[in-house]
Amino acid sequence: EALLSEAKLLFAHGHFARAYALAYTGWEEIGKAQITADFAYDMVAEEEFEAAYVDHKIKSAYNWRRFVLNPTDIQDSTIEYERDKATKHFEARQTALYVGKTPGLKALSPAHAISETTAQSVIAALSKELEDIRFYDAMNERMGSKSFLK
Repeated sequence: EALLSEAKLLFAHGHFARAYALAYTGWEEIGKAQITADFAYDMVAEEEFEAAYVDHKIKSAYNWRRFVLNPTDIQDSTIEYERDKATKHFEARQTALYVGKTPGLKALSPAHAISETTAQSVIAALSKELEDIRFYDAMNERMGSKSFLK
């Protein structure tokens, strides 16, 4: 919530790259929270839980998870997610934070790395994800993926 609030402040003042970076970091933190909740419910392995505290891609990708339900044995259902999907967004966040260079050795400023539209879209996605989580957690009195599956 704090990262979203700060991203909105940066966005309102025209700092689109840094707004994107904070909003994307918030997106990762939601993923980590969801993995932690699912670990508490024995829905993810300890390896995934531990990775959520060091691997940026797993945290981000987990928000795009999908539930593969086994209709004959619900206990045999799985959660699938693709770390590769997070790569593009992680690289954009890095570009939004750090000076880069072109093959011709010209500096690439973070200030020009992210458009207003791109920053706005990640802020909107983070806002929606937080809203959905709050709603389903409260409605179903559960947390993590269990709140979406009741």
